[in-house]
Amino acid sequence: MNNVWKLFALAFACCLGLACDTPGSGAGRAPAAPRGALMADSVETLRAGDKIQVLLADLPTGTIAADLTISEDGKITLHLDQSFQAAGKSRTKLEAEIRARYVPNFYTKMTVTVKQEDRFVFVGGFVKIPNRYPYTTGLTVLKAISAAGDFSEFGDKTKVTVTRSDGRKETMDCKAAIENPSLDRPLFPGDRIYVPRRFF
Repeated sequence: MNNVWKLFALAFACCLGLACDTPGSGAGRAPAAPRGALMADSVETLRAGDKIQVLLADLPTGTIAADLTISEDGKITLHLDQSFQAAGKSRTKLEAEIRARYVPNFYTKMTVTVKQEDRFVFVGGFVKIPNRYPYTTGLTVLKAISAAGDFSEFGDKTKVTVTRSDGRKETMDCKAAIENPSLDRPLFPGDRIYVPRRFF
């Protein structure tokens, strides 16, 4: 008889377990990922050569403003000869690091703001609308030429010159890149594109 009661109790416990895991109860489900974790990080990092303005506010002497160009080694120097690595960081991260250096070592409070000048690439030569164009992440040579209205009637697609911000020159066959997009090349702030004249 005891064995019968044990079997009955075991069956009853199993039924309770199944009832607790019915659809809609939420049991056994993995927690939903935070919405922010599903979003790509679109924050652009600072680069050597970028022009920025750093504002140090809420100081006893007022606001200190510094207009700077990030050096080739990626650094900037601020108030009280304090040096910071800026390249490779977002503005938000750099702001936090600057504040942590000054507060409480030099000041009791400080508000730091890092502003970045708009970044451009330049498209010239035989395109329909030669001009400078805002740099955006993922910009390529073909995309920049498209923004400039595409090649003009006399533009040579096979010998396009790309001058990098550090002075290096590259020659690109855009005609081949149109047929094979993997040959397209990325652009960076300050790069210059020149489309030469095509001779018949």
